[in-house]
Amino acid sequence: MTTREKILQETENFILKNGIEKLTISKIAKKLNISQPAIYKHFKNKEELLTVLALRFLNEQTLSAIFPFDTTNYTQKVDIIHDWLWAVASAKFYAHQETPEMFALYTTYVSENQALSQEHILEMVQSLQSAAALSKPEQAGALIQAFAYFHHPKVAPQWDNSFQEQFENVWSLIKKNFE
Repeated sequence: MTTREKILQETENFILKNGIEKLTISKIAKKLNISQPAIYKHFKNKEELLTVLALRFLNEQTLSAIFPFDTTNYTQKVDIIHDWLWAVASAKFYAHQETPEMFALYTTYVSENQALSQEHILEMVQSLQSAAALSKPEQAGALIQAFAYFHHPKVAPQWDNSFQEQFENVWSLIKKNFE
């Protein structure tokens, strides 16, 4: 494991154990038995460290389910769209439930950063458009917007045990357009 990976892993461990509020670069350096300047060789500041960690969390927890989305066993576009949307929604739902500290980090450092948020949405649009063979990116974008309640981190505090039922209710209104 590289020093950069060790720093990221220790930062994640610290956040999971103590919360982001107590995190300092000096605490991470001490845990790794390295100097603070050694951390700054890999990350220009704490914000960059946390942004990289948030993006890693996003990629591992959600995007890995849809990049690339395997359509091998599908015959219907409607099923691809449903399962793609559900893969994103359920991955974020479970990430929020299982590691709320890391989900909060993602919320702060990715969804509240306009450039990173737009990049994330563009990646989702491209993935859905490719998986479902949609002719226009606007179609994929509209679907992602229609299902924002089920994947946007700012709405996560409202998610409850009826999450999947709510998802399927919204899907039942949309699917007619793709059958």
